[in-house]
Amino acid sequence: MPLHMLIGRAGTGKSSSIIKEITEELRQNPGGKPIILIVPEQASFQTETALIRSGEIKGSVRAQVLDFRRLSYRIMQETSGSALIPVGSEGKKMLLYKIVQRRKDELKIFSASGGQMGFVGHLNNLFAELKRYGEPERAIKEELENAEQLPGAGTILRHKMHDIAAIYRDFEAEVSRFHMDEEDTLVKLAGQLPESDYVKEADIWIDGFRSFTPQELAVIRQLIIHARSVTIALTLDRPYGEGEQPQELNLFYQSASAYIKLNGIASEIGESTHTTVLAPEKSPRFTSSALAHLESGFEKRRVMPAGKDDGGIEIRSAANSRVEVEGMLREIGRLVREENVRYRDIAVLVRNIEAYENIISPLFQDYDIPYFLDKRRDELHHPLAEFLRSAMDIVRHRWRYEDVFRAVKTDLLLPLDGSVSRYHMDILENYVLASGISGYRWTDGKPWRAAPSLSLEEEEGAEAQREEASRETVQMLERCREVITSPLFAFEKRVKKAKTAKEFCSALFLLLEDAEIANKLDARSHEALKTGKPEKAREHRGMWGAVLELLDQVVEMMGEEKMDAELFAGILETGLSELKLGLVPPALDQVLVGSMDRSRTGNVSHIFILGAIDGVLPQIQTEDGVLTETERAALTEYGMQLGPDVNRKMQDERFLIYSAFTQPSHKLWISYPQSDEDGKALHPSEMIRYLKRMFPELKEKTLLDEPASSDPWEEHEQYITHPDKTMAHLISQLREWRRGQAIPAVWWDVYNWYLHQPDKQIRLERMLGSVFYENRTRSLTKATSRKLYGNKLKTSVSRMERFAMCPFSHFASHGLKLKERQVYRLKAPDIGQLFHAALSKMASRLKEQNRNWGALTKEECVQEAEATVDVLAPQLQGEILLSSARYGYIFRKLKNIVSRASIILGEQSKRGNFEPLALELDFGPDKSLPPLTFELANGVVMEIVGRIDRVDVAEGEHGDILLRVIDYKSSQTDLKLHEVFYGLSLQMLTYLDVLLTYAEEWIGTEAHPAGVLYFHVHNPLLTSANAMAQEQAEQELLKRFKMKGLLLADRDVVAKMDNTLDKGYSSILPVAVKADGGFYSSASVATEEQWGMLLGSVRNTIQEIGSRITEGEVGIEPFRMQQETACTFCPFKSVCQFDEGLPGNEYHLIRKPAKQQAWDLFQHEGGEEE
Repeated sequence: MPLHMLIGRAGTGKSSSIIKEITEELRQNPGGKPIILIVPEQASFQTETALIRSGEIKGSVRAQVLDFRRLSYRIMQETSGSALIPVGSEGKKMLLYKIVQRRKDELKIFSASGGQMGFVGHLNNLFAELKRYGEPERAIKEELENAEQLPGAGTILRHKMHDIAAIYRDFEAEVSRFHMDEEDTLVKLAGQLPESDYVKEADIWIDGFRSFTPQELAVIRQLIIHARSVTIALTLDRPYGEGEQPQELNLFYQSASAYIKLNGIASEIGESTHTTVLAPEKSPRFTSSALAHLESGFEKRRVMPAGKDDGGIEIRSAANSRVEVEGMLREIGRLVREENVRYRDIAVLVRNIEAYENIISPLFQDYDIPYFLDKRRDELHHPLAEFLRSAMDIVRHRWRYEDVFRAVKTDLLLPLDGSVSRYHMDILENYVLASGISGYRWTDGKPWRAAPSLSLEEEEGAEAQREEASRETVQMLERCREVITSPLFAFEKRVKKAKTAKEFCSALFLLLEDAEIANKLDARSHEALKTGKPEKAREHRGMWGAVLELLDQVVEMMGEEKMDAELFAGILETGLSELKLGLVPPALDQVLVGSMDRSRTGNVSHIFILGAIDGVLPQIQTEDGVLTETERAALTEYGMQLGPDVNRKMQDERFLIYSAFTQPSHKLWISYPQSDEDGKALHPSEMIRYLKRMFPELKEKTLLDEPASSDPWEEHEQYITHPDKTMAHLISQLREWRRGQAIPAVWWDVYNWYLHQPDKQIRLERMLGSVFYENRTRSLTKATSRKLYGNKLKTSVSRMERFAMCPFSHFASHGLKLKERQVYRLKAPDIGQLFHAALSKMASRLKEQNRNWGALTKEECVQEAEATVDVLAPQLQGEILLSSARYGYIFRKLKNIVSRASIILGEQSKRGNFEPLALELDFGPDKSLPPLTFELANGVVMEIVGRIDRVDVAEGEHGDILLRVIDYKSSQTDLKLHEVFYGLSLQMLTYLDVLLTYAEEWIGTEAHPAGVLYFHVHNPLLTSANAMAQEQAEQELLKRFKMKGLLLADRDVVAKMDNTLDKGYSSILPVAVKADGGFYSSASVATEEQWGMLLGSVRNTIQEIGSRITEGEVGIEPFRMQQETACTFCPFKSVCQFDEGLPGNEYHLIRKPAKQQAWDLFQHEGGEEE
């Protein structure tokens, strides 16, 4: 039958003419011969809607709107021409993944690429391209194999073609056994059309295409031969005569090429071609003269005469994409509200939809504007897909924490009866993290106990109390455990038995049944409908069917193939990554949001084009496939038929932009952001410049996040849109008012409106609070303070130090009792605890055995140290040191450190007369020593409690008792006088004060301070340019363990700690003496008077801090001393949100004085008290 061509420029009425002709035919003869309207897949819904909206018909069984692929399925059903199942994109990618994995040892280039997620996608695209753009009858396999020997090609290209040919051979062999590549459906269709009675009786219309692939042209050839009539519409400015070819730069190059090829087909089969050119004087689409001029003058950039521009085009710029989208939404709201525009008459187009998707969706919801995002949803991160992936990973990685809770957080394991909730699972996660549960501990059936001991300093009976207190919690945890392991452990058993793809798929399906996934997705779908989210509801329902279809494809394609779990997991991951649901718009009256290259808007009055920036509009084409452009050019020259190259795609961008610009009938809005999300400057598209040249009267306007106070009130009115969004703008205006700026009266009207809306009161009050917000705290009331701390404050020195660092940090930890999440991990404090406990217990045992540390040999020190650590290790962090080979290595290293420290302590003991008097000495109520007690001015009694690591004693020259405190530290620590003065380092001096205060009660006689020392427990590495003698090495090692702290400035006392002091310096103490017996200025010593001053100052500081705590002081006032701040390691930064940039947030600055200046501070403090 003759071919009828309907051509015309954009907006000349081609599609409308076809719709009108079809509806007229249906009106006159509803039961006549079939009518088929073939359109691109993405245009089918809009076309069907246009037929219904025409008003002539309410429905029809005679007319069908199909794309080429749906037509092929329709014809296959009729002719029974194929029992083969078309394999979709996800099926082909899974197949390719399997082939690449199994052939990777034979591949020359792609052996390492096979495991990459995007590689099989590029490979699939290449194979699809070879089929779409090549002649249907050509042999691709032979073409690829011949390309391996391509003359003049480089080694890389030849190796690539070797790999591609090898993969393609396997791919075709696999597909052709039982299936058909979906890319071959049109080839099949062309072969079956002669047998179709349906087509022979049908009138065919084809609309909406810019060009046709060779496969589509082959189908059209058969349609022209066998159908009653064929009418094809093309966007083209004029007909082309025989032998005439379009220029490469012609705007309509694609359409012109298609027109010429179609004429050639008609001529070849002996049919005539009749062309109708639609070129009305006035375009039926455009009601705006500016839009009509844009269409007609687009190629030559003709300037619009002055006074003719009716404002049909608007250009907007914005600070960023979010401000751009919000400005657009305000305009859409205005159009609907003031100009009675329907949502369905508005479309939003973006060249790169991915860049805007995460901004558009939430903002449309914020403004309550109904919309449909015309994009196939990537479902890899849908809860069901994530559940399947994590289930496989649980088996592969043996119940690793991350994999288990990936599955848990999909919420698909939660029972439908609500007996276990997400809250319970959160508690379980905290327990699992703290207890280090993984692997067999999930499934061994052994009952879980209460949370393990995390500290070696736990008091006797604490474990039993913890067990009793958490009995109900453990029961709940066991219920959660059962919910997780019941389906997943059964799944693990099935997977371990599975040998074939079919058995793996069966295991997955049974998991879905055991976990009642279908019912849970159905429940989610109903919930989404209740909350007004029909798209989400359809997504949940569609995902269930899509996953089952995916598993069916695996079984059909490779069901009996033997494979391991690793390969199957990769196949499943590949399939799930390709799952994309194309959803039908859930309503008719909504804004269409889509990409410029894919979406078909239909008849709309207003179009908003976002993101018109340089490099995006037009879009720069990049190499992103298996072949580079150079390689593609070489293969094309060789004769291989491939798709358009980068240059051609770049030229075709102009037609894409032309099509988008000419779709609206009333208004075209084009906008661009001036910076990206990182603040990097962006430049407007060249199309913005072209439009400004074409329309000299066109003025670009800037979209603002908030209206400027100087703007006229009409500008402010644009921001009064949705109640929730308007409230945010109101608050912003009120902040300006608070700063002293006058604001338009309209905002006070808005404020008064909210005051009379009962449902807005709570939110308004909360938002108003932010206007006057300052990041400052208010002191607690007396009642609150007493409720938190009581009338008797039992506290530790470290708590005092925390308050001195920052009062709010103290309030968070001891008032609110906030805690960091416990994780089964060995941290620095844990190591410190181990060192403390090991050395203290070792000293206690030696004391019980009446053995002197200094009398031990090195071997005995090591033996004692290792035995002690062996006893303590199971008590640390729930046996963490025994939990893995890695921690076993750390365990051995810690043993070495304690052994080395033990040897050094023995050497230090040999050099002095001080001996341990008490180890891990507790002071407090009912302890070895009473607490240090203070009665505060506000009536609160404060008791200081704690535990002293080690107390040494010696007898002075005159029979007096000297006491020394030693603290074991896992990091280098020193007693700094200025830190003592400012309350940052009170512990050691407080401990000494307790000992001296209660000496008579404790040891029966008065005692004097000998000093306080820190012993750094570590295992230093000795390095030297030259080899050291053994004795020299030992001396050097002793120096590395030199203790830090403060000693009594008495040579005789110091000599009792190091009897080698006559050399003038000490290898173990922070002192050095002169020949006259005095101490060098660098020595860490203090006179008796200074000791008294220090201890008095510490008491005053503790008392002052106690008063501030009990008076309810909770200020956010972290200290800062040079570069050191209280915030550096504070776990509560996210709670206080301290920010120097906020008013009132300032550091408590502390200067770091020299040694003598520090003593002057204490002297000055003492003088003031006197």
